Amino acid sequence: MSTNGISTMIHMTLARAVPYVTGALAAHGFDVVQSIGMRSQKRAEDGFRIFGFRVLGVSNRDIVFQGANGTANAIWCNVFLSEHSENAVKVMAVDPLPSVAAADPSAMNIRLALSKAILSL
Repeated sequence: MSTNGISTMIHMTLARAVPYVTGALAAHGFDVVQSIGMRSQKRAEDGFRIFGFRVLGVSNRDIVFQGANGTANAIWCNVFLSEHSENAVKVMAVDPLPSVAAADPSAMNIRLALSKAILSL
């Protein structure tokens, strides 16, 4: 995983990609706790279609970190799905390590699990 994240391109529509990616994430212990998206069939002023996207907020309940007050906290991760054509979706998982590493070394575990999930697509 780079400092920004790990990504891959999958060849399917966004509508098919969302449940496919959600299933792959679930197979690696991640639950989708929030899903935000935009789908547009509008055409930009230059005539090109504006493609849709979806952001999945995910967490792995098996990997937590100890907060400063001693309580266990879930590590939240964002996975972006963005259409690049009618039948291609880029999937990118944002690297959680920079935001959590200062607080707890278990961030590397979530980084590895998230990488495995995206690489399994």
